[in-house]
Amino acid sequence: MTGAYHWLAVLLGNSPTGEYVLCGLAGLLGALVNATLEGRPLVLPRMKGNELHLGFIGNLIICVTVAFIVDGSFQMAFFAALTGTYILRHLKAKLERAFAEEIDSLNSEE
Repeated sequence: MTGAYHWLAVLLGNSPTGEYVLCGLAGLLGALVNATLEGRPLVLPRMKGNELHLGFIGNLIICVTVAFIVDGSFQMAFFAALTGTYILRHLKAKLERAFAEEIDSLNSEE
């Protein structure tokens, strides 16, 4: 690294809050890469009827939270942010399908 980048890396590495900043940056980078790989646009929060849709901010919150939970190096936090949201999204879809099937089966019994 040269010049300012080296100084910034040393400052963040030696600072007590440096780990938090690096985990936050890893989460932010994970959220951006995740949205890019899935081909989803970066949508700002909005209201649809009575529902709040967080859009990219929701993905960002999840990525940063997962990065802080892992609490490792920058690379590990980034990897956790990237894969954690993917796993949570698919788990949510499976749960929603299971609930929909169960509701359909209960409605057909009546």
